[in-house]
Amino acid sequence: MIVVLAVLIASIGPAASVDNVVAPGSTPPTSPAAAVLSPTPIANSTAPAPTPTGIQKAVSPLLKASTLGQFSAVVIDPATETVLLDVRAGRQRTPASTIKLLTASAALSVLDPGERLATTVLLKDTTLTLVGGGDATLARKEQPGVEAANLSALADQVEQNVAANAVELQYDDSLFTGPELAPGWPSSFPLDGVVAPVTALMVDQGRVRPGAASRVDNPSRLAAQVLAGLLKKRGLTVRMIGEGKAPEGATEVGRVESPTIRDLVERMLTDSENDLAEALGHLVGGRVNGKFTFASGAKAVEETAAKLGLAVDGLSVVDGSGLSGRDKVPPITLAGLLVSVARQTDPALWPIGSGLPVAGFTGTLDDRFTRGLTADAAGYVRAKTGTLSGVVGLAGTVKDVDGRVLVFAVLANDVPSLDAARDALDQFASRLAKCGCS
Repeated sequence: MIVVLAVLIASIGPAASVDNVVAPGSTPPTSPAAAVLSPTPIANSTAPAPTPTGIQKAVSPLLKASTLGQFSAVVIDPATETVLLDVRAGRQRTPASTIKLLTASAALSVLDPGERLATTVLLKDTTLTLVGGGDATLARKEQPGVEAANLSALADQVEQNVAANAVELQYDDSLFTGPELAPGWPSSFPLDGVVAPVTALMVDQGRVRPGAASRVDNPSRLAAQVLAGLLKKRGLTVRMIGEGKAPEGATEVGRVESPTIRDLVERMLTDSENDLAEALGHLVGGRVNGKFTFASGAKAVEETAAKLGLAVDGLSVVDGSGLSGRDKVPPITLAGLLVSVARQTDPALWPIGSGLPVAGFTGTLDDRFTRGLTADAAGYVRAKTGTLSGVVGLAGTVKDVDGRVLVFAVLANDVPSLDAARDALDQFASRLAKCGCS
């Protein structure tokens, strides 16, 4: 049951930054705290309803330009869809990773939530072709506690199905086309460990080695090199022949598949995974517009938002992760989506609620709301966060002391201090949790 959502912020450094960088093999988060759960749907809530005056009195002292720079904020009661606070909620702002909420909604609306992404090996004569299907979670080997396809299992299948002792290996990443870095991304992002060049074939998110942050400049070639090494360990003689497409009439000799789209969406939101967000964005673009590119994916996300009935005036999407400073989203757009999720008006969107981290417990919120003025809100806020240089965002829901669930979204740009702005937004959500606000 979806009842509480929220937004979280994290950064990887003092300069251009992103929500989170998760090393391959990370243990999935524990289950959400029981405090977040509710036996009744939001739309039928009988808990006392807050008033606009009560909400404004509680949170207005935190909404200061000296802390939040250029900001917009909105609070909505999803049970009645009443807007309780509107501070320039329709004005477009740079969203950072809060835009992943829109990427998630597009992926769940356009793709089959039960679909899995295949990475395959095809054989013709003695030529093997490793074909990428857009799975950004493909790993080198099986990892305890982590559901993901892996190249070791693929190598086992190839060994069993290929009679030749010597083979040539090429790779095909042609599913995704166009630029590998989105508009507005610094060329240093891969080396800095922010995100890999976006390709349809990668292993361990293109990291230079397992557990490292930095990414290689050609993730597809790395994946093929890893597979070649695994095949050699199994006794095959392998000659790498670079990029290429499988010859006509090639036979599939190996296949591994990702978790389902719904599971990938949950993982993307819980850990704020940039590589996964970009892969999903490209896949959505390909399904809607026939082109697996940044531009096509961005257009498809905007089109999906409109079809979901969200406010799209001022919405301008560039990428799926929110790493580009050129993304523009009004907070009312995010709030509208979260209202729909909270009310369960579209069953396909439920993984958005289950994928968001719980304050003080899971994912990118596991170290937030744990001390001081915000600790009482731990377990009552679920959140997706966003952080870039000068940008902080928080959008989600909170359960107040009367048991009423409220949706909120705050986006702040040109903030003087990321830490101070982040703390202000955590306090914002906490005051909603502590306030009956009638």
